Amino acid sequence: MLHLRHRIREMASGPGQVSGLPFGATQDREVISMSARKRFARSIVAQVYAQASTILVQLALVPILIKAWGTTLYGTWLLLSAVPFYLTFSDFGFTFIAKNEMVMAVAAGNKRAAVRTFQSVFVMLSAAIPLAFLLIAGPATLLDLSSLLSLRGYPNAKAHVVFALLVANVALYQYFPLICGGIRAENRPATEATWAATSRLCEGLAIAAVALSGGDLIAAAMAAMVNRIVFLIGSYAWMRRLSPWVAFGWSEARMSEIRRLFHPALAYMFMPVAQALLIQGPVLIVGHMLDPAAVVIFSTSRTLARLGTAATNMLNNSFVTEYAALAGKDDLPGFRKLFRGQVMASLGAMAAYVVGIMVLDVPLMRLFTHGKVSIIEPFFAVVVASVVAEMLWATLFTPISAVNRHRSVTYWYLGFCVCGVAAIYPAAQHFALAGAAAGVLAVYLAIIPVTALVSRPTRLLAGHAARMHSAFRA
Repeated sequence: MLHLRHRIREMASGPGQVSGLPFGATQDREVISMSARKRFARSIVAQVYAQASTILVQLALVPILIKAWGTTLYGTWLLLSAVPFYLTFSDFGFTFIAKNEMVMAVAAGNKRAAVRTFQSVFVMLSAAIPLAFLLIAGPATLLDLSSLLSLRGYPNAKAHVVFALLVANVALYQYFPLICGGIRAENRPATEATWAATSRLCEGLAIAAVALSGGDLIAAAMAAMVNRIVFLIGSYAWMRRLSPWVAFGWSEARMSEIRRLFHPALAYMFMPVAQALLIQGPVLIVGHMLDPAAVVIFSTSRTLARLGTAATNMLNNSFVTEYAALAGKDDLPGFRKLFRGQVMASLGAMAAYVVGIMVLDVPLMRLFTHGKVSIIEPFFAVVVASVVAEMLWATLFTPISAVNRHRSVTYWYLGFCVCGVAAIYPAAQHFALAGAAAGVLAVYLAIIPVTALVSRPTRLLAGHAARMHSAFRA
């Protein structure tokens, strides 16, 4: 972390002008350096808060809802809420891309371009979300959800109401990341992360409060939707206070802007598809090739080993906005120094993870499974190696995604995931669990060199100013 702070401190001391400052403006550059360090520290704190909020909701909500509703009714809630989850992909990745574009545009001094991106995506969402809602919730009204989802006697009419409310809640959520983009635009990643985490926390508290007070599934779904509306209004008002120049509307919306963002947005949408394939595919293959006991060992060992990714994910998320802002300023020296600082910090986190998991693997597994699952070697060592490779790859991918240059890497990653999962069949047949884990490791060993090549700052920012100038032209 000392090295990381040194790198961030140097961001304002590179050759040439920094943020429009002339040579010799040492005091002003030191002010910028202090601002960057404080912003990064706030971002780390916000990411820790976000991670803690998510874990708290996940761990606390399950026993609360089971106690209040019983296992059958809680199972009904899980089944009804599973389908609406897929509506979260209805923005096709546009909001993530829009966030980065807006940060780069504002950093380049072109707020009009940021407004054009914001309003273009807003108009696209306003057209796509109602259509997606109708395509999902509409046909559901014609189905017997109680029988289709095996809801064990839960009234079909109530199931329709709960389902519609949950779909509406997820549909409304699509506007929230866009509002967060407006908050992030002037390089406020901590504020954005805090709003998102608080929204998730309050939604969990609202559902728990309704359940504990005797409310049914409809009341819980209604509480979640009311929470969503309150946070949409509150976050939008906060955004307008911080950045009054950006607002919902259509005057600056352009179809050409949607077309420009389409390919990077589509590529970004494939990333969770590839990750889901790499996470779920091996489990299905192990279950098919071996037995249920092997599935338990594989899944439990991987879950334990992947706990280390939380630290690097929080670290990487804290760098995204800084990368976008430096790219918008076309500040190659600052970008390069920040990249070196991130890599050094991530390598330190990886080293600490490897030492910790080597020392604590057996007691952690015993605590995690109450002694029912044991560490199996060399399988677990291969799993740990694949996690370390994943952490390194995620570090290298961060600056690429931050400046929306991820298209080629994403498609390579998806291709490697398909090939890796296919290779698990013969590997598991010959080497059992270790073979399945080796297939996952092979994917990351293949994608790391590709990502490292693309992630070089000189390559990422080569011609970046010219592309941004062309894109930002009114």
